Amino acid sequence: MKRVELLSPAGGYETMVGAFNAGADAVYLGGSKFGARAYADNFDRDQVLDAISYAHLHDKKIYMTVNTLVKENEYGELYDFMLPYADRGLDGVIVQDLGVMRLIRQEFPGIELHASTQQTVTGVYGAKLLKERGCTRVVPARELSLSEMKAIRDEADIEVEAFIHGAMCYCYSGICLFSSVVGGRSGNRGRCAQPCRLPYRMNGKSGEQYPLSLKDMSTIAIIPELIEAGIDSFKIEGRMKKPEYSAGVTALYRKYIDKYYENPKGDHSVSKEDMEILRNLYQRTGISDGYYHRHNDKAMVTVVSPAYNPTSEEILSEVHEKFLTSELKLKCDIFCELRVGEAAKIAMSLSFGDDVIYEECTGSEVQAASKRPLEEENVRKQLLKLGGTPFECENIEITIDDNGSGTGIFIAVSELNELRRTLVAKVTDRLYEIKKNAQKLNSYENVRHFTDLDSYKSVDAKRGPLHILCNTKEQLSTVLERAENNTDIGRIYVDSNIFLSVDVKELSTNISNLEMFVALPYVTRKEDFDGCKEVQRVLDKLPESGYTGVLVRNLEQLGYLCDKGFTGKAVSDYSVYTWNKEAAMELIDCNEQDGFRLEEVTVPYELNFGEARDMAGELKKTVDIPVSYNLYGHMPMMVSAGCIKKTTDRCSGRVHELYTEDTTIIDRLGNVLPVTCNCRHCYNVIWNVHPTSLHGRMGKIMNEKSFDHYRIDFTIESAKRCGEVLDYYTDLYNGADASDIFESGSFTTGHFKRGAE
Repeated sequence: MKRVELLSPAGGYETMVGAFNAGADAVYLGGSKFGARAYADNFDRDQVLDAISYAHLHDKKIYMTVNTLVKENEYGELYDFMLPYADRGLDGVIVQDLGVMRLIRQEFPGIELHASTQQTVTGVYGAKLLKERGCTRVVPARELSLSEMKAIRDEADIEVEAFIHGAMCYCYSGICLFSSVVGGRSGNRGRCAQPCRLPYRMNGKSGEQYPLSLKDMSTIAIIPELIEAGIDSFKIEGRMKKPEYSAGVTALYRKYIDKYYENPKGDHSVSKEDMEILRNLYQRTGISDGYYHRHNDKAMVTVVSPAYNPTSEEILSEVHEKFLTSELKLKCDIFCELRVGEAAKIAMSLSFGDDVIYEECTGSEVQAASKRPLEEENVRKQLLKLGGTPFECENIEITIDDNGSGTGIFIAVSELNELRRTLVAKVTDRLYEIKKNAQKLNSYENVRHFTDLDSYKSVDAKRGPLHILCNTKEQLSTVLERAENNTDIGRIYVDSNIFLSVDVKELSTNISNLEMFVALPYVTRKEDFDGCKEVQRVLDKLPESGYTGVLVRNLEQLGYLCDKGFTGKAVSDYSVYTWNKEAAMELIDCNEQDGFRLEEVTVPYELNFGEARDMAGELKKTVDIPVSYNLYGHMPMMVSAGCIKKTTDRCSGRVHELYTEDTTIIDRLGNVLPVTCNCRHCYNVIWNVHPTSLHGRMGKIMNEKSFDHYRIDFTIESAKRCGEVLDYYTDLYNGADASDIFESGSFTTGHFKRGAE
């Protein structure tokens, strides 16, 4: 049976050493750039190189987190950043940005590509897509059930790395904009300010609660299930926590993983003493086993307080003493022959994986002693001085032969020391060579690239560049009324909830040349209520509705469309991130599938205007694909499998119905944040209290001519407000004088100027 990998966090070199001492098979760490824990200690360049060397000497692995989104003006730094780690034999990188994935695949084929949980992999089709683009492993969204993870492992035939312990995010990782919106600190850049851990009030209720703060995950009690599901790597969260946390948690999971393999059918219950140790190692007041056996649950939320349990200084001290006071050593045997008239010889032998290593060194000729002979104990003392090396001697054999003279032998102590140092270096180099030779280059021969870039040449649009998103039937009716006499509106995106809930006659329009697209859900999973069956229902209904395309919100949908050879139009939304030209090119390369074509990309919300302009400009130097830019809309700050209504009250019971419910939460400043409970797909969307509106920047945006289309997204607006906003923007677009409809403080310009840290 292939054994599961135990993967531990390392915020610094000491933490890495402790994790390996405690039984980790691999650690993941961040370098000085491009890691999603900007406030961790992290490793500098030389520390990463030393970490790789240390790990490989002990048959362990190092994975580096290169898991932030990278701006166009930063992308050029990536190659030089990665080069020394690739040369040293870095085992893998955990990647969010598709452009980063592309560069590592092309330039560093010796490094495995692992898709980060920040890529929001929620199903088989997204995993298949990433495998086709060169990934050997995916870290799925933490919201997936065990059966969903098993399906990815079995059907996509790709390694699965799953979180088993540590903090949980309320939002699907990778699509949380909350911290970015309220403070400019982006979770996609490793700088999350954790607004989910703050208190909120529910509308109509007094008193503060913590409805967005999930309890920590602990799965030590279900290890057998996780192993039997085929998960390849068990991941412990916590790069920002103390070394004692990483070592202590690793040791306990090591214990119960090994216990399972020793007797899979035996008793695998966890002792009360071990659970108490876990609770005293930097853990919140409550724990749960996460989403493995539930879609969501009030019992997963701290509600009362997200504070941590007091840590036990006694336990921390015990962990420190046991795992953090020494480094791993390789057990070896040393042989020494000192014969008069022959060259001095020392040798070392040790087991390394399946190999037995033997190396020897020779020095100058051994002399007969003229005065005081060299005693065996002195030889032993010098040869055992291995303190600063990776080795520890288990057995030593020393042969001293004065050729029968009775005078004893002589060799300078300094020469013995030099022989020992030379031998240690020789064996160390041999071990590195074995490890390097065992590192296979990943084969990317089957990674296809789209070559028909000329097919993207711009064509004259028959209608204007304004594209409108509608989330309600009332909004759709309002927009269609205006589109009839307003050719500036070239396309309407209709939320799939509406599209699937009404008769096709209510969806159809006779407006000449107006494009009608379906906006797919924010999240797509295997489960019936929010799965790819839903996407297929949309595709089945498209022909009779007259709609010609879809707005793609995630990799699972993109993978599904590729797999099914969808021949309609597809546009990637801002949540399918293109922070740099190469990320966009990677999406375009997904076109190299039978029948499928990605028609357009959308600028991500977190880029400032200059960064968005630079990305689009660089992209268009290679391919003239349309780029869409958002002018207006309430930003979706969180999309969560958790349900605020269920947590603070009870479930509406309308799951599987064509239904949404609205509620609100109120922050500490009194801001009322709208929340849409999407019961059809069983997820929540928390919207920004104010819409992002760039009406005051229209002149600059239009003068730059960097983008082809301009999005106006209607989410929670009434039909009346929808009409006001649309009329206002079309007047501005045409250069007409228009009375400002936005009161001071009723809107934000989002990241237009400031961008995201």
